[in-house]
Amino acid sequence: MKRIFAILLFSFVISWSAQAQQKDTLRILAIGNSFSQDSVEQYLWELFNAEGIPVIIGNMYIGGCSLERHFQNTITGVDDYSYRKVVNGEKKTRKFTTLQFALADEPWDYVSFQQASGVSGEYETYEPYLQGLRAFVRRRVAATTIFMWHQTWAYSADATHKEFPRYGKDQLKMYQAIVKTSQTVMKNYKFPIIIPSGTAIQNARNSSMGDVFNRDGYHLQKTYGRYTAACTWFEAISGRSVVGNSYYPAKISKETADICQKAAHNACKHPYKITKK
Repeated sequence: MKRIFAILLFSFVISWSAQAQQKDTLRILAIGNSFSQDSVEQYLWELFNAEGIPVIIGNMYIGGCSLERHFQNTITGVDDYSYRKVVNGEKKTRKFTTLQFALADEPWDYVSFQQASGVSGEYETYEPYLQGLRAFVRRRVAATTIFMWHQTWAYSADATHKEFPRYGKDQLKMYQAIVKTSQTVMKNYKFPIIIPSGTAIQNARNSSMGDVFNRDGYHLQKTYGRYTAACTWFEAISGRSVVGNSYYPAKISKETADICQKAAHNACKHPYKITKK
């Protein structure tokens, strides 16, 4: 009898511990494109892990996907997404996935939205698509799920992207347009969190490193570029300063990591202006 009781007690403790650990785990889902891929699929889990924060990270990826297309997908229910999910530091991909599936897959604590990079500075391209997408997601997640706006970055000064002429091929003009639309989104939707990756990258460009944070003029450079964005996501969500976080990619120096962390930290403090340090 004592043996049975001991087994039952042990099973209860194990079950309770697993539930407690599951409850303490942060669950973050990005509804985005290659810019969310650059931001969350590498380095973000490691930054949380370095602070002892369990986290599950999801990214609903369609290359170049706009708010309009995301919204249309909520109507058609198409399985066009590549669902990338990072658990325990390991990324797995589920192809041909619907948005509905991903929203039901985890009890998400945070869900982010963003616009396609080329039209990110033109608010007239946001509506009514952001409104419809947000309403669709809200009906399928918990009332406590926190919505976030991901402010994307301007292109490099020498970018050849076909959308760059919208901004006169001027990086600063594009950045200012993105800031303006971000402010409008935050005012109209009152999202509790903005993730100012655009400002973080602009801060980093104004460091001693210069305009070297893109690999093709618009996607982020794969180590310090992506790391800067990940640092921004970490601080915006956790509320902890990323400065001094012990994790940084092995291929970059401590000095470079410091620049990335400070650029992200200053962006989280001042999401709508460049900090020149």
